[in-house]
Amino acid sequence: MSSNPQASKAFQRFTKVVVFFAILLIWWGAATTTKQAGMAFFDWPLSFGSVNPTGWLSNMVPFLEHSHRLLATLVGLLVLAMFSWSYIRSKKQFGEVVLLVLLLAVVFGVFIVAGAERTDVERKKTFLSAGVALGLLPVGWLIWSWMKRGWSLVQKFSALALLVVTVQAILGGLRVTEISNTFAVIHGCLAQGFFCLLILIVLAAGPRWSTFGFSGQGAKNALLSWGGVALVGLTSLQLIFGASMRHFHRFGLADTDLLKTQGKWIPSFEEPIIAVMFLHKYTGFCLFLFAIGFLLRLLAIRSHSMKRAKIHLSVIVGLLLGQVALGLMVIATGKHFWLTNFHVLNGLAILAVCFVFVVRAFRTSGVEEGLA
Repeated sequence: MSSNPQASKAFQRFTKVVVFFAILLIWWGAATTTKQAGMAFFDWPLSFGSVNPTGWLSNMVPFLEHSHRLLATLVGLLVLAMFSWSYIRSKKQFGEVVLLVLLLAVVFGVFIVAGAERTDVERKKTFLSAGVALGLLPVGWLIWSWMKRGWSLVQKFSALALLVVTVQAILGGLRVTEISNTFAVIHGCLAQGFFCLLILIVLAAGPRWSTFGFSGQGAKNALLSWGGVALVGLTSLQLIFGASMRHFHRFGLADTDLLKTQGKWIPSFEEPIIAVMFLHKYTGFCLFLFAIGFLLRLLAIRSHSMKRAKIHLSVIVGLLLGQVALGLMVIATGKHFWLTNFHVLNGLAILAVCFVFVVRAFRTSGVEEGLA
């Protein structure tokens, strides 16, 4: 019998399908950026005013961007289905979901109108402000529901995922209509957080959620918890620097030194892109050293209860070793298309495994009472 009363095998399988398409979407977005195809179309959400623009299947650049948009739409619909599945138990709840979707559609529409405005700056600002103001309504609904309605974890996280995927769509559109690298970086980084949220939904929907965690007590748990937080924090910082480097310097590489930057261990920070590249390299280096040190610390603890944590951390170290190798090959090959994309995908895998580690650590340390 399942130890999780909210668990449903069919629902959990569906959440895994959502995660699969989210991985495909993030990878496709990485390929789109690598090929500099993010601005293949000047309009949004349509492409040259069409859902099926002429010639998009026969040319790599428009193919990547338009198929990325189609995949994003599919993921959005899957997340909507996931939330509806987790929440709807009555006609009243069905009506509430319909109203929520209509509200999100209105918010989405206001941002579309704002993005389409290319001549009147004040009118654009008015629509952007209206979109943000309207967007506070579903956010307020989510906060109130979390606090007052006794939702299960799966319902809470599924509702949050629906709001996040809507924000992601809007950011992706603003990146195009405002021709903004800043929106592109935020869009790329939020995608990583969205992916972690989907993983959390898969875990919370599983039959082993109530026992999900490492073994061990006391100080050992604190070591796992805060060590895991440090891993996720450093990985996230590394991904932010990587996204900034990819979006603010699209043509080639800012520097081709494998270990040094501009021939120096610590380069001049006068050029922002050089500073970002240096920080991307050496945040990754610090993350790798921290993970090895963390693993050695765990190996020094002679306790069978730490076995799963040691294995999990060994996987993280292995992924980081592969990431370093991929990063060096990307530099050596001048940002080869496939190597660059696998470098991004492996970075996502590292974040996911580190995130699962910290969830397991906090579930172990007694915080589960606040999560269950």
